[in-house]
Amino acid sequence: MQSIVWSVRRRERPSERVLSVLMSVLAVFFLLQGILFSRAFMLPCFCMAACRFIYGAARVRDYEYAMEDGKLTIDRVSDRGRQRLHEIPFAELEILSLPDGEAVLPYKKGGIRLPKYDYTSYREDVPWYTVIAQENGQRIKLLCEFPCEALDMLRRKKPGCVRIG
Repeated sequence: MQSIVWSVRRRERPSERVLSVLMSVLAVFFLLQGILFSRAFMLPCFCMAACRFIYGAARVRDYEYAMEDGKLTIDRVSDRGRQRLHEIPFAELEILSLPDGEAVLPYKKGGIRLPKYDYTSYREDVPWYTVIAQENGQRIKLLCEFPCEALDMLRRKKPGCVRIG
């Protein structure tokens, strides 16, 4: 059985960088106030530094996709390990289309409401796809990036699912 594994690293948004720098500056500011004026400013300094550390660890988003044994699996990979987010058999995949394709128009804003999960890298040069699937009896909408080999494999395994030009 052929298996395909690929990973996606989410690009940092500019607002995340600004927030990170702001928390660092505030921590240093409170530290200097604690040194110069009163030790009471040490608690906000510690809290801000802890928030900055937790935020820095939580914002790392690496996703690993795998197609093997007739299933699409999506994992989040971080420093603390791997967490399985979705495991969807090919039989449960209903639609794989470009985000503006006719097959997914009913699921756009104002249409049929589905839980949406975004596992893209936010890079503008990488195409991403909308996947409508059944998971645990509930229909979900996934935003994913697929390489050509994965699209070809899905076309062979489930030809009615892939609806790309």
